[in-house]
Amino acid sequence: MRRRHVLIVVAVLAIVAVGVLWLSTGNIGGPCPVEEPAPPEGCESCPVPPGPLPRSNRLLGIDVTIPQEGSYDDAFRAARSVGMEFTTLSLGWDELEPAPGQYDDELLDAANSFYPETGTKLALTIATIDTVTLRMPSDLDGRAFDDPEVVSRFNALLQHVLERLSDVDVFVLSIGNEVDSYLAEDEPLWQQYTEFFRQTAEHARELRPGMDVGVKMQFRGLTRDAIEQAQSLNEQSDAVLLTYYPLNADFTVRPPWQVDEDLGKVAALYPDRTLMLLECGYPSGAGVGSSEELQADFVRQTFAAWDHRALWLRVLCFTWLHDRSPGDLESFSRYYGSEDEQFLEFLATLGLRTFDGGPKAAFDVLQTEAGVRGWRDAAVGSQSVESSRSRRCIRLTYDNAPSAPRSRAPMSPENSGAHSGMPGCCGGIMVGCVLVS
Repeated sequence: MRRRHVLIVVAVLAIVAVGVLWLSTGNIGGPCPVEEPAPPEGCESCPVPPGPLPRSNRLLGIDVTIPQEGSYDDAFRAARSVGMEFTTLSLGWDELEPAPGQYDDELLDAANSFYPETGTKLALTIATIDTVTLRMPSDLDGRAFDDPEVVSRFNALLQHVLERLSDVDVFVLSIGNEVDSYLAEDEPLWQQYTEFFRQTAEHARELRPGMDVGVKMQFRGLTRDAIEQAQSLNEQSDAVLLTYYPLNADFTVRPPWQVDEDLGKVAALYPDRTLMLLECGYPSGAGVGSSEELQADFVRQTFAAWDHRALWLRVLCFTWLHDRSPGDLESFSRYYGSEDEQFLEFLATLGLRTFDGGPKAAFDVLQTEAGVRGWRDAAVGSQSVESSRSRRCIRLTYDNAPSAPRSRAPMSPENSGAHSGMPGCCGGIMVGCVLVS
């Protein structure tokens, strides 16, 4: 009898242990979800991690923008203090090459002077297309993307840009920003751009071995509007580059808890590829149905989803550090041809901190979530650039960008990436102060 009693106890404990393990997977009452990608070799299941995962080889980035009162160095230091390992720089082809074979190096030289001394990596975008706008030099207007002259000119630009950024750790290059919005349903244009990308990406890899090369596309394009075209284009890329802003068609916010479900849709389409989420944000404005609390929960849900998708999602960048100024919003309105109040409210309140420089709840949550995973520990040793060197402030806005005729259409819910992928306004403006020799 005693032995039988022991066996019963052991059996009960075993059942309890199996139940606890099953509950920890987050898949109560059923198998791994159908939409989940097949686990990579060596992974026997698809459980949701029971708690925060160590950062391991994942990279955390923040799009650094400056507040009303303060410098880029101050804003940069604030981002580094919460664990930022990389930031972004996005420049239009037409602004880099204002005349055939003549290049504007001001921002490139500033970046090459500043980022290496801080140990900060850079995600670089050269916008051949910027969401709804063509950013090709005007003397190439009318030429197809795969025209040999267009390919040759862009390859020459690539060589020049990467030479000027010789000291910067450019770990990923995006050739174009949210190109799916401009290419739309034009199948010949998709084919032209795919061939253009194939040739220019190959050249970029020769110039900078080890740098990943891809094309940023919106969540909506990747998962709904242009699935096949995006997959064909991404066959030529080293990683799937994604922008993600969970919005409804009218720019109001979707629930933060949908983040993991949305990323699962991308992972299902690209189960064997590395994903890089290079723009990720959620507004806090009441005008788009949001709040600081919802924005903070988005950050929390994003980290949890990142842990769940850590085998696929290697890179994530939050947009932006600070809310935008009224002047920036006027520039955005002109650039995108939209005065929609909810669109502008969305852009105005994307920051993790206010335009006045104070933290929002989302910034505090980011600090906590990054810290428990080990990112803040990694940032402790970072040094800000001090200076016996001079400080130069640079402001680049859309005021000098191409006007409406070079756009496919004004910004609207139909072409903005609403429903989750934001208009590609995040990289085109760089505002701040950098230290130069």
